[in-house]
Amino acid sequence: MLFLTFIVSSIFECMSLFILCMALFRFQIKEFFSKFLISSVILAFVSNTLQVESLQDIAPLVNVVLLIFLATIILRTRLLHSIIMVVISYIIFTLVQWLIYTIVIKEGLFNNIVTYTWSGFFLQGVSGCVMLLLAGTIIYRKGGFSYIQSSGRFYKESFRDNRLFLICLLLALIVVFGTNVFYLTFDKIPTYLYTVAIIIIVVLVVLLYFSVRKDDRS
Repeated sequence: MLFLTFIVSSIFECMSLFILCMALFRFQIKEFFSKFLISSVILAFVSNTLQVESLQDIAPLVNVVLLIFLATIILRTRLLHSIIMVVISYIIFTLVQWLIYTIVIKEGLFNNIVTYTWSGFFLQGVSGCVMLLLAGTIIYRKGGFSYIQSSGRFYKESFRDNRLFLICLLLALIVVFGTNVFYLTFDKIPTYLYTVAIIIIVVLVVLLYFSVRKDDRS
């Protein structure tokens, strides 16, 4: 029962991330829905394997690498663009999950959030719902960015022209990965989580600022 619940929760969680990513960068969700659904099933089983093998510490890194690979293949975007899309979407997802985690613990709904338990499934489900709500809001308000387009072939990436952007992406990932390794292992909310959240929000604002500039130029 726990195995099935974990798989379903993980599929829903992955799909909500993919949908937000497509909404944020103005891709047609219906066009790629089935492919990303299959990808979510694969990612769910990968996550389960990492949990069973006690490799959950590296799960965020593995997931991001796979998400970038899948986005590049399915959406047919440049590698650099896939990295931008996935990292920004993943940072938003992380902030959403941290917020829900904080509220749940503060309100005493659960004493702690543990993966592969009902508390973990609850966090996955609520996080997914919030992500879908954000995606729906972006679509309804006709927001998002359009400077990333699908292409029929791979291009040589221009990383040199995006150094500052990539530094911000790398900084955000390091902070997110480092915090994710520790924050769910505490019985109480670690005090540094709030400081880290502020740092991530600032970095996210910078990334969105760069995206607005790129959108204007395109």
